[in-house]
Amino acid sequence: MLDILASGLVIGAAYASLGLCITLLSRMGGVVNFAQTAIGLLGSYLFLVLSDTPLPLWLAALAGIICSALVGAFSGAIMSRWFHDADVGTRSSVAIAMMIGYLSIGTRLFGDSPRQAPDLFDSLGLSLGAVNISGGLVVSLIVSILMAAGLHYYINNTHTGTRLQAFAAKSVTAELIGIPSDRLTIMIWSLAGAMSALALLIIMTSSARNANYASLSLLIIPALCTALIGSFHGFYLTLSGGLLLGILEAATLSSPTTAPYAQTIYLPVIVLILLWTKRKDKWDGQRA
Repeated sequence: MLDILASGLVIGAAYASLGLCITLLSRMGGVVNFAQTAIGLLGSYLFLVLSDTPLPLWLAALAGIICSALVGAFSGAIMSRWFHDADVGTRSSVAIAMMIGYLSIGTRLFGDSPRQAPDLFDSLGLSLGAVNISGGLVVSLIVSILMAAGLHYYINNTHTGTRLQAFAAKSVTAELIGIPSDRLTIMIWSLAGAMSALALLIIMTSSARNANYASLSLLIIPALCTALIGSFHGFYLTLSGGLLLGILEAATLSSPTTAPYAQTIYLPVIVLILLWTKRKDKWDGQRA
């Protein structure tokens, strides 16, 4: 039981970290960013390339995070320059186009053959009875919790966070009262890009050390599911949803009977969440 919990938490913490990036942009940028994983992959794969050079690993990781931050800033500049007054549907459609473009560029640059990632966190592992807890689990849990707490505090307790919420709610009004929408949009996209690269670096150097580019790009599905659990708004709910989703997936993988269906658990979760969130509308319609 403890081994299922441990493996589920390391997966769930990764899902939560990516879901937090999507929640951040949904809440502050007014967009469901389908390109989030694709942006993070560009930086994390740059880290893999640099890790095969004499460059220190920490410097290679920093370069990868900066790369995704720059790609995120570029994406934010596009969104701010041409789509700042568009509705959520249009912005999200642009994000889908970005996802396709970045995945095509990444596959062209890095190929789709599995790459061996270095283990950065092996020395941080713990033993709990007969269960060995990997260093990746420890780091991913700490990072995801710090992300959720830091974003919650930043958005709700800082002047910049207040301005970001104003811009997300009423972009035109925010511009009229002097809030620098372009700069804030680029900043928040850049932050989300750096966070997604960090999350993927942890995944690739702990639990998915031989994964290829295509399989890692599919992490956008559980990340979106995790953000949906938080209604694309609550950081702590997104964190909890990611951890629960990881545990559910690990429990499914633990049985030979259900293991082949582990990657399909997101569909019933999404359906149940949508039914639950829309229940009030349905009940109101029936009463009317």
